[in-house]
Amino acid sequence: MRRMARLFSVPLLAAVLAAGCASTAALKKADSAFGQAKAAGAEARAPFEYYSAEAYLGLAHHEQAEGDRDMVVDFSKKSETFSAEALQKAG
Repeated sequence: MRRMARLFSVPLLAAVLAAGCASTAALKKADSAFGQAKAAGAEARAPFEYYSAEAYLGLAHHEQAEGDRDMVVDFSKKSETFSAEALQKAG
């Protein structure tokens, strides 16, 4: 019985760790993209995209604190998309 429990616990632990790493990586990528947009002056040149990216990034950080990894990834991707659009418009 113990051997069976060990067989199932190792893949489960690996899956949990991989999910945590994915959400952390997505958040770091979104943080970086937002920083680039900010540095390029997107706040003045692309305010809708800039503030949308900022809002989604804030939601991603909030969800990370709450432990909802799926929403962290979702909000991070949305923030990254808006950041890229803001960066492009900022030129």
